[in-house]
Amino acid sequence: MELESTTSERTVGNVAAASAAAVSAPGAASKGESAGTQKLNKVFKSDFDAKYNIVDINTPLNAYMSGQYKRSYAYYNLRNVLPVVLTNVIDTLTKDKNELVARYAPSNFEQSAREELKIIIGLISRLKYELQTDKPFQQYNGEEADREIWNHFITHLPDDERSFYRACWLYSECYTYRKLYSFVENSIFIKEFDYFAKVKEHALTSCIEDILSLSNTTRRTEKSKEVFEELMKINLWSNRCDVLASAAYQNERIFNSTVLDDVSAIDSFILINNVSEIWKLLDSKPHKKQQVVDIVLDNAGYELFTDFILAEYMIEKGLATKVRFHVKAHPWFVLDTTEADFKWTLQYLSEHSDYIISLIGKKYLQFLDEGKFELAPVSCFWTSPHPFFAMRDIAPELYQKLQESRLIIFKGDLNGRKILSDVCWDTTQDIKTCLRGFLPTNFCLIRTIKAEVLCGLPKGLNESLTQRDPQWMLTGNYGIIHFVDGTREFGY
Repeated sequence: MELESTTSERTVGNVAAASAAAVSAPGAASKGESAGTQKLNKVFKSDFDAKYNIVDINTPLNAYMSGQYKRSYAYYNLRNVLPVVLTNVIDTLTKDKNELVARYAPSNFEQSAREELKIIIGLISRLKYELQTDKPFQQYNGEEADREIWNHFITHLPDDERSFYRACWLYSECYTYRKLYSFVENSIFIKEFDYFAKVKEHALTSCIEDILSLSNTTRRTEKSKEVFEELMKINLWSNRCDVLASAAYQNERIFNSTVLDDVSAIDSFILINNVSEIWKLLDSKPHKKQQVVDIVLDNAGYELFTDFILAEYMIEKGLATKVRFHVKAHPWFVLDTTEADFKWTLQYLSEHSDYIISLIGKKYLQFLDEGKFELAPVSCFWTSPHPFFAMRDIAPELYQKLQESRLIIFKGDLNGRKILSDVCWDTTQDIKTCLRGFLPTNFCLIRTIKAEVLCGLPKGLNESLTQRDPQWMLTGNYGIIHFVDGTREFGY
């Protein structure tokens, strides 16, 4: 995309449209396989399914998402996505071993560091084998800060639901990423190494044209519901970036935007749009002097930048007096934002050669100093396997902190799955039923849909979309801005 020299023809709506670039559905890459390869794969998969009692059905209604169901995305993810993630981490450690030794090991311990890297690679390989052969989850025996939470959780799973394909998909995915980090966390030399860092940095630097365009477009905006809605849409469609996370491993541009003439052209892809209710809430005068908005972040890179843009607008237009950001405690689901990513992004923006980008970065750093932006204390709950209805019991201090907020913005598909307990709900089910009691305050979920975990749709919409594309819930092409009103519960 060529960057215009001026922004006069570039509206916020245009940029929102740009944030809705199309992506391929899972499995598209397999089209080039030969007939012979496909036949062999079919035989192999049949043997695998028989050995591990995989059933060739969709996930039943009201059941947990699970790799046990062959026609679910949970099965696809466990078979085809997670093993590749682990392989890529192994490749990173192998390819960058000299750099890692030079960075982390004292000169007289270089050989010891190399030996440790070999051990870690072996542990990751074993984790991959355990994943691919549906082995039981293992206890944590190192110095993990959340060891007791995880071990208690694993111990209390039913015996027949304590392995990768038998457990709820949410548990299996979270376990895989947590166990992966434990190998690094318990090492001697590379405790601080983030094996996803380069991918996340690429997710920002590869989008610099989009960042510059969005920066220019949003400098002089008025306070209005219309502008707020366009910024919310930009924020929504930026959540599609993790659909292309695998592109980063191939050094491709993660976010490839195409400017559309009119943002209304993509409005039909927003299946739930409650922006009016959110605007009404934030624009009204609360009883409290402080109006805090919490954002539970998802992806680093371009999406994090759009989170900052939205937060800046809320601060400057008086919709919030403080925006509090929640990050992950450690590398998580490839692109998820950690504290280091948060700080690196602001530093990168503030030091950028482009004047506008640098100005924005410095402004956000100043917001941090002034308390208008705040990085919330890092909580291990966000990297636990627990659905959010368990927060009140597992992390009561976090729950109480969120109750102070006027609005919580939950970003992304994983937060959506945790809000809905990773259950295959009827898509017309009311969301308050699906929350299972989780409602610390008003909140909204901003999410592009990449899993069959969804509720609150109008009757007949799922059937209509499925007729058009049976895999529509997996593409990231559809999104929701779903508001849940906690006003009456908390007397705002």
